[in-house]
Amino acid sequence: MRLVGAHEPGYWRADDHLAPGTDYAFSVDGGPALPDPCSTLLPQGLHGPSRVLDEDFTWHDHAWRGADLGRGVLLHVDVATFTTEGTLDAAAALLPQLARLGVDGVELAPVAAFDQRAGPEAGVRIFAVHEPYGGPYALQRFVDAAHQAGLAVVLDLPHRWAAADALGLHAFGPYAAGSRLGPRADAPGDDDAPRINLDASGSRGARDFLIADARRWLDEYHVDGLLLDVEALVDRSAVPFLAELADMAHDIGAQSGRPRTLLADGPGRSDRLTTAVHQILAQRGRAASVDVLRHLADSVFPPGTTPTRPPSARRRADRATARSASALVGDLTRLPAAARTVPWSHLQDAPAVARTPAADGTGIDDRAALLAFAILVGTPLVLDTEHVPVSEHDAGAERLVGWARHLLTLRPSSLADLAQPVELSSGPGVLVARRGSSALALVTALDPVEIELERHLTTPASSWRIAASWDRAGTHLLADRLQVPGRAVVVLRTDSEPTGDERG
Repeated sequence: MRLVGAHEPGYWRADDHLAPGTDYAFSVDGGPALPDPCSTLLPQGLHGPSRVLDEDFTWHDHAWRGADLGRGVLLHVDVATFTTEGTLDAAAALLPQLARLGVDGVELAPVAAFDQRAGPEAGVRIFAVHEPYGGPYALQRFVDAAHQAGLAVVLDLPHRWAAADALGLHAFGPYAAGSRLGPRADAPGDDDAPRINLDASGSRGARDFLIADARRWLDEYHVDGLLLDVEALVDRSAVPFLAELADMAHDIGAQSGRPRTLLADGPGRSDRLTTAVHQILAQRGRAASVDVLRHLADSVFPPGTTPTRPPSARRRADRATARSASALVGDLTRLPAAARTVPWSHLQDAPAVARTPAADGTGIDDRAALLAFAILVGTPLVLDTEHVPVSEHDAGAERLVGWARHLLTLRPSSLADLAQPVELSSGPGVLVARRGSSALALVTALDPVEIELERHLTTPASSWRIAASWDRAGTHLLADRLQVPGRAVVVLRTDSEPTGDERG
């Protein structure tokens, strides 16, 4: 190999291309054989030789025009647990069912190749697809099937582990910075990971490495969006890396006629709403918990007020959002289980979600309440399969799926009210949230409650109608009094009569 030249300083290249199916490795300065840092196929494992991948694939998604994910709803899919088979092909078979649910797309948990015994914390090859999931061709088939079903695909990128020590990237250049990322709170060990070098000497190569990976998924694999861990992408350069990445995504979208979106997330960002609502449910609506939600409504959700000064990492991400707003989305709402299989998850901070109803019968009711708040709040949303158990078929699961489906039909009306402020009112065992023509009444008490609407809502009670109720049979609106069963949630609207689909 030879140095390319002054126009690409530091890069080496061979004069010939290798044929698909060829195995190859690099020996740097006479050292041991190492796989390509940009390996797309690793048939002998994470540290074996790379194989040239035949990228030829016949796509059938020509009619797909993309999706606006700025206010979209995604369902989080962890390939390993979504189906019994744990493969992309098995997950693809459920895509028509997800389309009927009414979501805009799916968010795929990281599919990058990792050592099955050591786990992704020991390092991932971000350019390659994990072979047990089906490999690169299975991902192409999944995206193609999703687009034919009318669903977008967002791929989580595990940058936190992309420059791990065991990968040997230091032999090729300064991929890693001097500082390190601490271990995930739920990690079995105490290993940290190197930060990717985005702002020190030699950072141009590391930036190109990540941009080439992102371009691969957005362009060659037709992925509609990427989920980014902003904590792992911190840099102090004049041009934030997130802005550079967003410019690339915007260009691909402009050239292809299909929008590409980057979703920015990380610890303490997308779980703010669900954590606040969970606290209200756990503490039976105590004033302190309601104040947390009130502050959140004022500081996070539109139109709101100026938020409190965020940590420096979030300030940099927000600057990048302002520079490239057409491609980079910063405000997400993520249901608890959807946060457990992303690279920044902190399990002890995530609200516990019961898989079965609690002894007092409130487990499934709490999930219904979280769904109502999350779906109607208006921010881009990532649902999970604990709250929306699409692959389960017992009565409780089917009730939750039906509830989510109906709430999703109400979401467009809620989005139309985003310019209005959020108003919160509470009483013993009751929380009422209103924005514009929508209101949400949550009973945190175990026993039925009668809510005086004129006390909690400024609009005359006679103008409100029940749009949805988790317990429709036990919910009644008589004059200005709303009777609601314990641990139930009700959605009210001022602009329409009840429909025949109002059920819990």
